[in-house]
Amino acid sequence: MQLMSFLEKEAMINKLRFILLLVLFVFSASIYSQKSNYAYVDFKFEDHKTTEKKPHFNLNPNNQDILEINYNSLKKYYNNSNTSYIENGEIVFTDLYQKPFFIDMDKVNFTLQDKDSTISLDLAISPESVQKLFVLNERKYRSNFKGDDFLEAKINSYKNLKYLEDKQCYSKKYYQLWDWKSLNHPPVRKLKYSLDFYDKKRTKIDYDKINSPFFDADFHMVMDKITNSHLTFENKFELLKNGNSYQKKLELIRNASSSVFISVMSYFKDSSSMKMTCELIKKAEEGVHVYLIVEKVWTKLLMKKGMKPLKNSKVVVIYADDLINAEKNRTALFHNKIWVFDGETAIIGGQNIIDSDNISSGYNHQSHDTDLLVEGAAVTDITNSYINLLKHYNYEKRSSSRQLAFMEDLQERNDKRFNLEIENKLRGKDIYKEKLLDKNTRLDGVCRYIIQGPVSNRYAVSKAYTFYFKNAQNSIDITSGKVKIDTENEKEINAYEGWSERMWNQIISSAESGVRVNLIYNGIDGGYGEFSNYLKRKVLTSNDNNFITKYYPRIAKHLDIKAAKRNYPILNYLQQTENIHAWMYFQYMHSKTFMIDRFVVSVGSFNLDNWSSDKSQESVLICMDKELAKEYEYYYTLDMVNSTPVLSKSN
Repeated sequence: MQLMSFLEKEAMINKLRFILLLVLFVFSASIYSQKSNYAYVDFKFEDHKTTEKKPHFNLNPNNQDILEINYNSLKKYYNNSNTSYIENGEIVFTDLYQKPFFIDMDKVNFTLQDKDSTISLDLAISPESVQKLFVLNERKYRSNFKGDDFLEAKINSYKNLKYLEDKQCYSKKYYQLWDWKSLNHPPVRKLKYSLDFYDKKRTKIDYDKINSPFFDADFHMVMDKITNSHLTFENKFELLKNGNSYQKKLELIRNASSSVFISVMSYFKDSSSMKMTCELIKKAEEGVHVYLIVEKVWTKLLMKKGMKPLKNSKVVVIYADDLINAEKNRTALFHNKIWVFDGETAIIGGQNIIDSDNISSGYNHQSHDTDLLVEGAAVTDITNSYINLLKHYNYEKRSSSRQLAFMEDLQERNDKRFNLEIENKLRGKDIYKEKLLDKNTRLDGVCRYIIQGPVSNRYAVSKAYTFYFKNAQNSIDITSGKVKIDTENEKEINAYEGWSERMWNQIISSAESGVRVNLIYNGIDGGYGEFSNYLKRKVLTSNDNNFITKYYPRIAKHLDIKAAKRNYPILNYLQQTENIHAWMYFQYMHSKTFMIDRFVVSVGSFNLDNWSSDKSQESVLICMDKELAKEYEYYYTLDMVNSTPVLSKSN
């Protein structure tokens, strides 16, 4: 009887889970739906494969819908003349959290799905484990598809394939591992050759010979005025990709001696956030001043549990309530991601506190994101902006007398530091000309921190980006987690009047004048973002739960298609503009960055959509630094290699 009671209870829990997921699905669909773009898509794949001949060794000679195959057959399938660019990799198995374990490959079977031409390994292992079983020979791939560079070869490889709008993917010439997602090759983890092998326009730069308006003091005087910000010099940077940023934040929290300041939009209760919560509480107990600003509405609605452990701790939690502020021109979504440790080190970027960001490797079907660590004079500006945010949200009401005394002392110390930086020629418009004309200093840690919102200049980042796009001479490379334009109107391309419209008009105008624009955004693989990532993560960590393994992938797939159907018309529209090249990343692209003319790099929380441009509080760093530019361009090229090209319908 006890066993039956337990089973009945489990069945009831599973039913409740399913109902909850359906409610969430209907709610999310009602928010994001665009009737003209959406059509219901059944979970089942239709047979849209090309009629082109399969490789020599036929994995499925009897054309079975579903077939079990072993690893040796799979190796034999790829190791032939038609797919010679796919080579044997390594057998290293880990779980989603990179914990290793052993699997006997002689006893493992892969599942071939004929209707969508995919091969999957249905075990609770990390996607990287499957991806690494085979590797891409980039030289053979480029030769096979006859490209002047790797990216041209990739475009050629997709040109003769049909784009299936109902499925939001290209047809396939051969069976591909499911964990490659939309790529027709194994994901590339490291670039083996020079950048111009992959993109012929990325030849080696002689930075000393660059002639650019971005080295003009007058350009930056205008930037000072329109953004209420200033240049700082001799900063040091570290680019933080994916889960590496989370690990660095934990390290800096543990080493903090006086203060930890954090602002994020989302602080979701999951394994990684709770680990961070423990570290913050511990630090606060040690006497370190810990402040956390989160967006109020979304936190109260969806992330209340994440705040609960902090309620009775010494961590000061402040809720940004501008989204429900009825005052004219003050309503804003708090979207800042700011971290300051001891007033000495800061991190700015796009990552929230959620497993999708924190455990991401960039390959494990979670978020692909970027933060930037900075040390130097720019941290003074970031600290001041955080203090202003605290004042705006009346931090005094939640602070003890000790905390108030600390904040007052910190403000005084920061003011002195600011003046000392002027004396040491680390900031100040009087040294712009001197620093920017000197080839030894103009690309050595030059950085501008910009924050926008009701607390500061309302549209500062929007104005800055538009001004930079206007002065671009050669190239604009962009990643964005969201893009919003109106594809039905060729002139007024944004559905909302404001800075978003101006920015996109300027990007298109720059492209039409000869500036090459690359945009890496989301297609079917990025799909529905964090919610899809959550469903996929649960499948990987709950392999023994039949309900999750059966229904979660179907729901995730359906949501991904809906999101892709919203994004694809935008990408296709942009792709038809000469010199604009649109790409769909093979994971969820949440990164918000740009590079202009291959040496100006910006990292922050700003998406190229109407919310960021006109409605949200945002913060970014815009930097000119030789080593940062090299590192960023390497990763941007790698991201393009791991993306699918958008080919205009006219092609």
